[in-house]
Amino acid sequence: TIISNAKNKMLDAYSYATRARDFRTEKYAQIFMEYQKQLQNNNALDFDDMLVLAVKLLEKSATVREKYFNRFKHILVDEFQDTNVCQYKMIKSIYTNDLDEDDIPQSKSLCVVGDVDQSIYSWRGADYRIILNLQSTFRKTHLIKLEQNYRSAETILDAANSVICNNKQRISKNLYSNLGKGHP
Repeated sequence: TIISNAKNKMLDAYSYATRARDFRTEKYAQIFMEYQKQLQNNNALDFDDMLVLAVKLLEKSATVREKYFNRFKHILVDEFQDTNVCQYKMIKSIYTNDLDEDDIPQSKSLCVVGDVDQSIYSWRGADYRIILNLQSTFRKTHLIKLEQNYRSAETILDAANSVICNNKQRISKNLYSNLGKGHP
């Protein structure tokens, strides 16, 4: 998980090692270095490497970036609250082609579906701040809140609302249901 999280933040083994400040992180850095060495010796990649290398290719090659920018007119990302930095960079690169938001053709669209209150994968590198900052990153964003719940009764949603309203960083919403109070 430590190596995967580092890669999801776009840190290679060397960058991770330069940030190691205690015995534990220094040991993780050694393991990370050896792990990468073994991958290279076996001409192998792990899943995180595939994402990182794709993002690096998009960042370095305007030709490749433009190819995918032109290929995908509509991008849909589900469970966006569980996006990590590497995944976000890939999405942004393909959607914007490094253009200013005002220069992105109106024929292109980016639709993300997510709920910051349901972000549960921080242990896997997900960064809930990505979804929180989406409207400031893309000023033309249109937010649609899906507050009606079709599965749960009011009693359950009242309990959920009373818990999630305590989250310090969130987009406000009020879950409700037309199913009645339900059983206690």
